[in-house]
Amino acid sequence: MRYLVAFLLLTTSTVYSQQVLPSFDSELIESVWIDENIRNQTKEFFIKIYEYDKDSARLIKAPITPHYLLANGRLKEIQFKVDKELIKTHFFDNHGRIIEQRRFGFQENMPKVTYEYDDDAHKAIETVYRLGDRIHSKSIVKYNSDFQIIAKEEYRGEDKLNRFWRYQYNDQNDLIADEFYDTFQGVDKPTDSLHIQYQYDDQKRKISSHNYRTNQLESRTDYVYYPDSLVKQTTFFRFDGMANERHLEIKKDSLRVMVRGFFKNGDTVNYRSRFKEIYLYGDLVEYESRTLRGTYVDRYTTFYEYDEMSNWINKTTYSNGVVIKKEERTILY
Repeated sequence: MRYLVAFLLLTTSTVYSQQVLPSFDSELIESVWIDENIRNQTKEFFIKIYEYDKDSARLIKAPITPHYLLANGRLKEIQFKVDKELIKTHFFDNHGRIIEQRRFGFQENMPKVTYEYDDDAHKAIETVYRLGDRIHSKSIVKYNSDFQIIAKEEYRGEDKLNRFWRYQYNDQNDLIADEFYDTFQGVDKPTDSLHIQYQYDDQKRKISSHNYRTNQLESRTDYVYYPDSLVKQTTFFRFDGMANERHLEIKKDSLRVMVRGFFKNGDTVNYRSRFKEIYLYGDLVEYESRTLRGTYVDRYTTFYEYDEMSNWINKTTYSNGVVIKKEERTILY
């Protein structure tokens, strides 16, 4: 649920600026990396991925290669291929939203999933089809006039409601309630619920937020604003009220730094373990983990090679000096 809340808050700001609904977020859609910073009129590119195999102590090519097809600088299609065989395709509209996926695997019994967006009615629909265009399941997401998600409903078949979510916002457009209902347990009260309380400064910026699940404090986030950056510190609590985890996040332009620390027995002075991640344009470029005594357990960094158009064509990741992942991108202009 923590990640769902993060998704809701992220899509709210993005959608508001575009005034169209966001791309449907679904577990049925593979998590693929989309390069929003690619330069010049690229027609197509594909990425071969090699990952380190401990047993053979060498890089092994991933079986699936994604092929990205673009038109006028916009992503229109992603083809997933094993060798030269097409096993799945994603299609996108002019706003970069997925509108259909086709599955071509052997004995695939759900070969098609479609996505509809009604920007005027503030509603998006995902429909999963069996063979013969029979409807297997359907999900409906509804938005308010500010393009914030207010409800999500999942159906078995075309109209048998299975479970649903409800969301509420305050006057500052911040999420204050996230309630989940499972129809097998009834709809009189939520199966699970999250409620959030905020404090704001005189500029109506968040300075703190408290997340409560079933009246139990789950996490607290404090915000500090600087002229060129934002710092957030989130502390997570166990059911007995003791702090067991803390995240420190720093954002500055396209750079994001995340430090995750874990406490032992509620001791918030010393970390039992600590992890640092550095992202550039959403891409993880450096990572390190340390023990309580500060000893490195693992550390890796990513290096790029670029073509004459300033687009990267090779990305190599090292872990403690050993290449653990390599991505080779071929670009057609």
